Amino acid sequence: MQPEMKRFLLHIAAFLAIGTLLYLPTVWAIGRAGFQSNVKYIPNNYGMMGLRLEEADKLCMDNGIDLLFIGSSHCYRTFDTRLFDSAGYQSFNLGSSNQTPKQTYALLGRYLRNLHPRLVVIEVHPDIMENDGDESAIDIISNTRIDASMRDMALGQKSLRVFNTMCCSFMDHKLHTGSFPLGDSIINVDTQSGDTSINVDFKYIKGGYVEVTPYCYKPISLKTKTIEVRDDQMEFLELCLWLLNYHSTPFLLVEVPCTRNRYQSYTNHADFEKKMRSLVYGSEYLNLNEDQRLLSLLDDTTCFFDDDHLNQKGVKIFNEYFIKCILSD
Repeated sequence: MQPEMKRFLLHIAAFLAIGTLLYLPTVWAIGRAGFQSNVKYIPNNYGMMGLRLEEADKLCMDNGIDLLFIGSSHCYRTFDTRLFDSAGYQSFNLGSSNQTPKQTYALLGRYLRNLHPRLVVIEVHPDIMENDGDESAIDIISNTRIDASMRDMALGQKSLRVFNTMCCSFMDHKLHTGSFPLGDSIINVDTQSGDTSINVDFKYIKGGYVEVTPYCYKPISLKTKTIEVRDDQMEFLELCLWLLNYHSTPFLLVEVPCTRNRYQSYTNHADFEKKMRSLVYGSEYLNLNEDQRLLSLLDDTTCFFDDDHLNQKGVKIFNEYFIKCILSD
């Protein structure tokens, strides 16, 4: 090898080594400073994922829990673990904001063996199944340690922002070893319900549920929407079911109720339902937007927070029905 070429390669190697050493602290500093260009680090977000995963990490149930709920915000704001516990079902809610099957698979991979659930309820939603998963990945990895399941999930997103957030979270958790700040159990949030801006509190409840300040949705007209399910999300949902079957864990796919005007705005919901049913036996998928007994108990103007989240009144009605008419059957 010519001396000039050798020197060139040594310079390249030195540059890469120094760049690698500087990359992690640089990304960490940018993320902690709140510059959100190619890093979006959001610990202690309103979805309370840090508190939820900290509680899940401490749970190691030799005898198992009865119910594990997992899915998007329609999961952690719908399945109130207090109501299930009061009915005699030990439960935990692993929902997270905009969680797609890609993140569900990573969370099941981490927690299924420790929690030993007797039944897993996977909340599925048309809008979530057409999401790329970046927002959910960022939320989760901002609020937990980076282990193999989180690393693989983050890398699988093939997103620079997700990768940088993973690096920032890795550094932050290393620097806060043993005392990572989890934030408050109540967070005040400016949010939207229909065309109304409101200010509410999101309150973390032991067991993974998040209770939101009572508010009644004021229905508005909605544009029609065609559901476009992503192939990769279908593949990961199928992987989730394979993992549950591998561990001999029964499951249900559940579509929780939204308002009538939201449900009727979908132009092809029958196609979405057909896709869900293609993955399971008939009794393992429940579209509760078609359950007339349940719908007779829910009213758009008194039981919903916005067009696709129940308020606390609706949550109570829904969960009591779920316990009585679904779990008891």
